[in-house]
Order: sequence, then structure tokens, then C-alpha cells
Amino acid sequence: MNKIISQYILRELFSTWVGVTLVLLIVLITNKFADVISDIAAGDILSSSLLPIIALSSIEYLIILLPLSTFLSVIIVIGRFYRDHEMTAIQVAGKGTGFIYKIFFFPLIVLIFILGFISTVISPNAKQSILLKEEEAMRSVGIEFFEPGRFVNLKDGAVFYAQGRSEKNRFIKVFLQKKTKNKVSVITSEYAEIQSLEDNLSRLVFFNGQRYEGLPGSTDFRVLRFAEHRLPLFFDSNDINDESYETKNFNELIMDDSVASMSELQWRVSPPIALIILVLLAVPLSKSSPREGQYGGLMIGVLIYLVYVNMLGAAKVWFEQGNSPIELGIWWVHGCFAVFLIIYLYFKSRLSRIGR
Repeated sequence: MNKIISQYILRELFSTWVGVTLVLLIVLITNKFADVISDIAAGDILSSSLLPIIALSSIEYLIILLPLSTFLSVIIVIGRFYRDHEMTAIQVAGKGTGFIYKIFFFPLIVLIFILGFISTVISPNAKQSILLKEEEAMRSVGIEFFEPGRFVNLKDGAVFYAQGRSEKNRFIKVFLQKKTKNKVSVITSEYAEIQSLEDNLSRLVFFNGQRYEGLPGSTDFRVLRFAEHRLPLFFDSNDINDESYETKNFNELIMDDSVASMSELQWRVSPPIALIILVLLAVPLSKSSPREGQYGGLMIGVLIYLVYVNMLGAAKVWFEQGNSPIELGIWWVHGCFAVFLIIYLYFKSRLSRIGR
């Protein structure tokens, strides 16, 4: 009997969990996809980096989604059981809240280990890979970056345009505009090509063209004709070589006793802790009578999750800024919700006894 009930509850919970997780993941990936497409259009990253960045970002999203989807799935499934009187039948069979927690124990332990591994090991590597992809786009300017028939904004403010491209990877009918202080420089040439230099630097070489330089709105312009003209390509990497604490591995954070390191360490451990508290809270939160609205605790659950996550984010910032004691760190947020869980369970049990 216990095995049949357990398998039924876990089957319903698993199918709901998969559906909720996929829906939320698709929403986040869609938003990320739009952002990456915008960066590609602006020339910030290469088009070949689209799929790797989307895949790596999905790994980061799992840290947020797994606690949320598990929390919502428990509320949805158990709430439906109460609404359809299935939970009443389970309780008549002598199975109460403790039995439900017992069913969730092993799957929760497995999910905690998976989430902890993603948060502490996989996610930092994914962030590092994303930074490397962005750095590659900034420093390694390939011929595919300058698409013919499209204006390309370079990092130094210049605008590049080419009418076409020959088989020898040369750009035909080239135009480039660049502002220097108050003056504007315009270069036109029959063709141009990109030449790679040392230290991952590149330069753009124009052949058989003219350069116009002067102040807009005035007639004081200088015209230079050239057979060959070279310009360096500058790309601002925004100091992405500087390793941040978000990309450091777990052992490096443990060995570092700085506030930023401790904050990042506690932040990575927080998702599994939040998962435990949220699942324990979801069971009593999902309890409702058939007369109440469908999934009455769902909106309250979403509100609790948003408060929880925002408090963690605020606590991390306060900790890094030195506004909270080192002893507390961001642990106090988990402590507050753990106390709230205990109080909530206590009053729920008292109301249940009074109702009987």
C-alpha cells in the first residue's frame, strides 16, 4: 500500500516538475536568445558563439530554476490532491504530512547533490567559458565579423561598410567613418582586407582609396589619396581578463579569506539550502480545502520565493559592502526562513488539531 501511494505521488510530482522546469527554462532561454542576437547585431560577439552562450547560460539558469520549479511542483501536486480529495483518502489510510516528507526524502537528497554540484562546480566553469567567448569576440576579429552589405560598429566608435567580398577574402567598395575629437575621418577605397598581428591584434588595410578629414559643418577638409592605408582595430575587452570571484573554483574560494570570497562561497551554497527550506515549506503551504481556489497557495508560494531570492541578493551586497557582520554573512536569510518554516508548521499543526 505504501509503495503504491509513494509511486503515485512521485510520478505525479516528477511529471509536473519536468513540465514546470522546461517552461521556465524556455522563457529564460528565449530572453537570453534575444539579448545575444542584439549583441551579435551590435558586433559585440561573433555569430558562431550564439549556441555555446545559450547552452552555457542554461546551466546558470538551472541554479535559479531547480529550487523554484521543485517548490512550485510540490504546491501544485499536493494542492491538487487536496482539491480532488485524494489527500483525504491518503490521510484516511493513516498517512499524514510525515509520510509525504518521507516520500520526498530520497529524491530531495539527489536533487540537492545535483544542484550543489551545478552551483559550486559547473556554473563557475560555465561563466568562465562565457567570458572566454566574449573575449574571443573582442580580440579575435575574423573576416566573418565584417559581413558585406551591413554597417558594423567597431569598439573605437568607427563605422565600417563593404559592398561585397571577393573570393580572396577581400572587401570590395569599402567605407569607414571615424570620429577623432571634433573631427570626422572618412575613408573610401576599392578594396580592403584584415591582417592579423601578434598578441591577437588585427589591422584593417585599405587599398587604392581616399581619406577625407575635417570638421563637420565647415569647408575645411583635407583629402588624401593613397595606394595603401593601415588602421589598427581596437577592441575594448572591459578588463575581462581580470578573474572575478564568480569564476573561481570552490577550493580557491575556501583558501581566500576575503569578504568577497566568503560572500561568493556562501552564495554558491545557498541554492541547496534554499531548496530544502522551500520543499519543507511547500507541503503545508499547499494544503487547502475543496472550496478554496485552485492552487490557492501557489501565488503565496511565488511571493515567498521572490522575497527569499531578493533577500539573499540584498544580503550578499550588504555583506560585500561591509554593512553586515562577517559572522552573519548571508546565512541570516536562511535562518529567518527556517524560523518562519518552524512557526508556520507549528500553527498549521495546531489548526489541524483544532479542526478535528
